[in-house]
Amino acid sequence: MALHPRFIPRAGQGWLRALALSCSVVLSGCAAGGLPSVVYLAGGTNSDETIDAELLDDFGGRLRLLEQGFRQINSNTRFQFSLYPENQIEAAIRRRSLGGLGPDLLFVNGDTALRLMQHRLVEPYPATAAQLNLFDPEAVKRLRAPNGQLAGLPVLIKAQLACFNRTAVQAAPTTLNELLANSARGKPSGLSIDLYNLFWTAGSQGAIPAVNRALLRQPITEQDRRDIERWLSWLQNASKQQGVSFYGTQQAVEADFMAGRLAWIPCRSTALLRLRRHLGPSLGVSALPDGRYGQASPVNRLRVLALSTSSSAMGRKRALAFTKFAVNPLVQRNLTMGAQTVLPANRFVKVPVSSSTVLAAMVKAGEQGSQINEMVSMLHSNDPRIRTNEHLITQLVFGEITPSEATERMIKVLQAKPAPQR
Repeated sequence: MALHPRFIPRAGQGWLRALALSCSVVLSGCAAGGLPSVVYLAGGTNSDETIDAELLDDFGGRLRLLEQGFRQINSNTRFQFSLYPENQIEAAIRRRSLGGLGPDLLFVNGDTALRLMQHRLVEPYPATAAQLNLFDPEAVKRLRAPNGQLAGLPVLIKAQLACFNRTAVQAAPTTLNELLANSARGKPSGLSIDLYNLFWTAGSQGAIPAVNRALLRQPITEQDRRDIERWLSWLQNASKQQGVSFYGTQQAVEADFMAGRLAWIPCRSTALLRLRRHLGPSLGVSALPDGRYGQASPVNRLRVLALSTSSSAMGRKRALAFTKFAVNPLVQRNLTMGAQTVLPANRFVKVPVSSSTVLAAMVKAGEQGSQINEMVSMLHSNDPRIRTNEHLITQLVFGEITPSEATERMIKVLQAKPAPQR
């Protein structure tokens, strides 16, 4: 059993981020000529991110790029931002709003924007037909509430990729078989139990259609059961390999990768800046490996700008102007080509894949991830069924239950009516 000693199920972690490290950073000083107009932006972080100095620097750098261009048009505007874990951002916004310090804009995942709109902390976005045409219709669909209201405007896509150490692995594995073969030859791999970071293996094993049918509470066929069981069997088999380690969090996976104890890991594109700082030219990037039964199915996170209900009339005007600016094709291209850590949400921006292996990997990740869009729209990251299934997979990789038992239990969990979002 290749279960790493740092494996700690989420329930026992206490979630250090519950401390909600929150920093306000003024990105620039006042422009000459009159009082500045300040736009307050609250950013959300994923469960696989830790709010620290590096993350603040990375986030601030991306926002600074946008701000510099926006100030060429609106020279008297400056920005302040705060970062919060997305599972705590609702409480933080309510607390700040009570003190008259609520944000004008939120920069969060699409499902978080929907949840905040449901709880009346986000205004429906008044997108025009021309604006909506800029984006993939499936992306827009993921941002609509049942009543058709739009929770925010798509800005960028955080792709899920594979990262490898070039000093240990000359070429990234392109199939799951190659991945296990590399691990068996002393090139250790690390996987996180975090289900959104593990779902990519479901596509490689051809299980996504069956998962979707379970979420839709449609009749489950024997073939569906075989597809899900094949996926779960692969996970259990991988856990038995000497060179494959499962971790409780993505942060632990990345820490061991940066320390040189792992040769290959799945990674989020926005982690590349941090990984490059630690590994330098040894960092290799590729798309996630496909399988015999299908393509990998990475969950590529859609990041949106959403309008806060606590904004003033002037703040709302500036926020709308900034969102319109952020999806401009030239701005989107600059965001993509700058640090090469995100994809443009604007579908008319062509990414020059021939110029960079990293950009090529992200574009392929976007293509791979299209098959999981329906699932993501039905199973948001804060859905309690995610946590329940993570516990199930923990039991699976520890060998406490069989793939067959896990299959039946997972189907029941997925078919359960989702609880209201909190």
